Amino acid sequence: MKRADELVSSFNRSWKRFSGTWKKARADASEKSVHDLRVNTRRIIATLELARVLSNRGDIAKVQRRFKKVLKSMGPLRDVQVQLDTVSRLRQGGAIGAFIRRLKRRESEEIHRIQNALKRGRKRRLAEEVNQLGTEIGRLHESLDGERIQRSVNRVLSVRQNDLSKAKRRFDRVSPCNDETLHVIRIALKKLRYVVEAMEPVLGPSAKTQARRMHAFQQLMGECRDLEILRTELENWAKKKGKTIAIVPMLEQLHERREVLLKKIIESSDKLQRIVDPVSRQPFAEKTQVAAAPVPTRSAAGG
Repeated sequence: MKRADELVSSFNRSWKRFSGTWKKARADASEKSVHDLRVNTRRIIATLELARVLSNRGDIAKVQRRFKKVLKSMGPLRDVQVQLDTVSRLRQGGAIGAFIRRLKRRESEEIHRIQNALKRGRKRRLAEEVNQLGTEIGRLHESLDGERIQRSVNRVLSVRQNDLSKAKRRFDRVSPCNDETLHVIRIALKKLRYVVEAMEPVLGPSAKTQARRMHAFQQLMGECRDLEILRTELENWAKKKGKTIAIVPMLEQLHERREVLLKKIIESSDKLQRIVDPVSRQPFAEKTQVAAAPVPTRSAAGG
């Protein structure tokens, strides 16, 4: 299949997955459905990043911002659901029960808010914009040769790799590492990973392997950050309730788990450096051309 056709198909798949996970998250807003929607929102943002470079259309950035708003709106619910899951797997004392009830109340409030936010009208507007872009990319793919696609891919990758390299240098300079540097490098790594996944049709099978390695490292840093957020939430709640002493054992558990993760992250710094190194960008040969997959239709907004 011609690489331009594969990119069009990738664009269509990104929207279809986003649309399906939107429907599930609106129906129940469970931890899994919210996670899946966040993942697929990031994937379509990364796909749009390549589309913007290929088409030179400035309005694609506006569409990306709309998807980023969807992603941001789910952050608070995702955080409280992760906190509930983490607390449930730790040894609990009597005072923690009240904290868990507070988290469950917040979860219910956030679920209600998210289900209202994920309205059909909002999704329909996104579908219309994606439809227009799909039509444009469908026309554009006829004039996209391998060299132009390769240059565009290299450009997007270079931006993301440079961001990660800067974050890595900052991370290495700070000793001991702090939450801010850890957060910056995690975000830079996450953005690079999703771009690599989106560009797999050009980068080839090696991209999938590299993305998995990025994901493993990203999970380490993400869990480390989640533990610190939970520790801060618990500590602030205990101070207001006058239960600081009662939650000391839990705080110690969270601190110990975080220290273990930090040690793994620091010890794996060399592996991260190999991720920072440029992704293989070997020129590819065009294969037999076939018709591009159809662009998303307006009916995708339904459900």
